[in-house]
Amino acid sequence: MKISTIKIKGYKSFGPDEVVIPLQDKLAGFIGLNSAGKTSALETLRKLFGSSLMEREIYRADFHIGKDENPEEIAQRELSIEVRIDFPTEGEESVPHFFSDMVVDDEDPYLRIRLEASWQKSANPQGDIEIKTYFIKVAEGEPENTDSKRIFPNHLRSLIQILYVPAIRKPAEQLKYASGSILYRVLKKIKWSDGFKNDFDEKIGEINNAFKGLPEFNVIQTSITSFWQKFHKDERYKETTLGFGGSDFDAILKKLEISFSPTVTHKPFGIDELGEGYRSLFYLTLVCSLLDVEEILAENEDEETIGITRPLLTILAIEEPENHIAPQLLGRVIKILKTIAEKENSQVLLSSHTPAIIKRLDPEHILHFRITEEYETEVNQILLPNKADEAYKYIKEAVHNYPEIYFSRLTVIGEGDSEEVIFNRLMNVMNVDFDDNIITFAPLGHRFVNHIWRLLDALHIPYITLLDLDIGREGGGWGRVKYVLNQLIVSGKDRNQVLLLSNGNVMSEKNLEGMHKNKLGDLKNLLLWVDRLKDYNVYYSTMLDLDFLMLTHYPEFYKKAIPKGGGPRIPDKKKEPEEFEEKLNGAIQATLKSEKATGETYSDEEKELMIWYNYHFLGRGKPTTHIQVLSSMNDDEIKNNLPLVFTEIFERISSILKKGQDVEED
Repeated sequence: MKISTIKIKGYKSFGPDEVVIPLQDKLAGFIGLNSAGKTSALETLRKLFGSSLMEREIYRADFHIGKDENPEEIAQRELSIEVRIDFPTEGEESVPHFFSDMVVDDEDPYLRIRLEASWQKSANPQGDIEIKTYFIKVAEGEPENTDSKRIFPNHLRSLIQILYVPAIRKPAEQLKYASGSILYRVLKKIKWSDGFKNDFDEKIGEINNAFKGLPEFNVIQTSITSFWQKFHKDERYKETTLGFGGSDFDAILKKLEISFSPTVTHKPFGIDELGEGYRSLFYLTLVCSLLDVEEILAENEDEETIGITRPLLTILAIEEPENHIAPQLLGRVIKILKTIAEKENSQVLLSSHTPAIIKRLDPEHILHFRITEEYETEVNQILLPNKADEAYKYIKEAVHNYPEIYFSRLTVIGEGDSEEVIFNRLMNVMNVDFDDNIITFAPLGHRFVNHIWRLLDALHIPYITLLDLDIGREGGGWGRVKYVLNQLIVSGKDRNQVLLLSNGNVMSEKNLEGMHKNKLGDLKNLLLWVDRLKDYNVYYSTMLDLDFLMLTHYPEFYKKAIPKGGGPRIPDKKKEPEEFEEKLNGAIQATLKSEKATGETYSDEEKELMIWYNYHFLGRGKPTTHIQVLSSMNDDEIKNNLPLVFTEIFERISSILKKGQDVEED
C-alpha cells in the first residue's frame, strides 16, 4: 500500500481551494523556495497519522488566513487534509485490514482518509477547535452525504506510522528511552521475557551489594545519610541509598547510550561530541535501523500481529536531508532513502532546497511548490515530453544537469557555454547579480527548447531566451525565426497572437510552412520578426551568433587575445591579393559552414573578421577565448560598445525582477 495523493485545503499557506499533491512514486521530492509550503505539506501527514496527541493537535495558527483578511474579523474557519492510499492488486497477497472501508471503482481498490477541523471564535483566546478523522467511502469525484463518512477508529492508527525527521536534527533526543523516540520504538520491538527481567534485576542488585561491601563505599554512604538526617527530621525519606541508578529494568534502559570509536582522543565519543554532519547522518541511521528491525522481527510473525508489532505502512518524511552533510555524501544518502522506499511497507517524502539532492531524483517524482500572488501555496508537477518522444531523454538529462532552474526566480536560456561566460561577466558590468537575485543560466536553447519553455511555464518561472540567428548558415535566418514561431505555438502560446501580422491579419499555415525559403536579402522583414519575438522574451544575437557578435563589437580586444607568435596567418591584402582572397573565402566558408557560402549579407569588414572568428572559435576553445578577452577589459570598456541585445535583455531582467519584488512587498 502507498499514499498516491495528498489533498490539502485551508491549512496554513494552503488556501480555500483544494490543492492536490500527486505522488507518482514511493520516493517523492518536494522542492521550491523558502516558505513555499513544503514543510506544511509534510506536517499534514503528522496531523493525520502522528503517534501522539501532540503530533495530531490542530491549533488556531494552522487555519489559513487570506492575504487581505484581518484575523480579528474572522469568526470561523475550516481545513481538511485527505490522503488516498492505493492497494495494488498485483504481486503478493496483502492483508485487508481496511477491506470494509475501501473504495472500488474502475481502478484498483483504494482508501480515502480525511481529517476535517473547524475553528470557531469564542471567549477562549484560542477559540474552539473541533477535529474529526473519517474514512470517505465514496469514489473520488462522486457527491458525498452523511452516509459517505465513517469515523476513523483509534485502534487502526497503529497500522500507519510516520517518522518525521526535522530540518534541525537532535539525535540525542532520539536515543532516550522515552515515548515517541526512535530508540523507544526500536526497543519496544523486543519481547523481553519476565525471566530475563528478573535475572537482570538480580544482577543489578548483586552489583550494588558488592559495592556496599566495600569499607570505603560504606563510609561515603554513612556520611551522606548522617548529614541528610541532620538537615531534616521528617520520617519520610530519611534513609539514603547510594547505588547504580534504579534497580528495575526500565530504569536501566533509560540510561542506554551510544559511543563512537576510535577517536583522536583515544576515548569514545558521545553523540553530542560528533560534528553537525555526523549527528545528522546518525539521525538517519536511527530511522533506517528502526525500519530494518521491524522487517527482521516481522519475518517470524503471523499476519495477525501486523499492526500490533509493526505497521502496514511507514511514511518517512524528511526535511532537507542535505543539512550539515558534505556534498559528496548526498548521493549515498539518496541511495539509502531509495532503498527504504523500495520496501513493501515504506514510503519516503523529502523536501529540499539544494540541486545536489534534486539532481539525484527522477523529475517525474518531483513536486514544485511556489507561493502565488495571493500568498497561497501552489503545487505543480514537472512536465516532461512523452517517454516515446525523442526529446524525453534530452530534457530529462537537461534538468538533471541544471536542477537550479527549479529554484530560480528567473531563468536565462542560452545555446552554449559562451553565453554563460559572457553573462557571468556582464552581471558585474550591469550590476545585476544572478546569485543574489536567484537567476539561473541554462545552456538549453537547442532544438527541444519548447519543452524547456513548457516546463518553466508549468512551474510559473519566467524565462528569457537568447538564440543564434545564423544568417548565411543552412537553416539560418528565416529558418531560425520559423523554428521559434512553431515552438511557441507547440509550447501552448496562442497561435493567432504569435502569427499576428502588422496589418492585423494572421499568417497563413502555408506562409509559415514556407517561411524558411524566404530570401536572405529581405533583411528588413526578417528583423521585424526578430523584434516581434522579443514580446515573448526571445532574443537573437544577430546576425550570426554570440561569438561573432562579441567579435564585431570588440575586434581590437579579440585580436590582442593571442599567444606570443600566434594568431591567424593573414596575407597582405594589397601585396598578396590572391592569397588574401583565398584566405578570406576559406574563413567565410568555415564560419558559415558551407563550401558554397559567400557571405553576401555581411559587410566587407564583417567578412574579414570571419578570419578571426575561424581562428578563435573554430580552432580554439570558445569559453576560454571569451574569458581571456573579458578579463582584459574593464567595465567601462565593455559598456561603451555593449551590443544592444544585452542592454535589452538586462532591461527585461530588471523589469521581471521588479514585478516579482512588487508582488513580494504587497
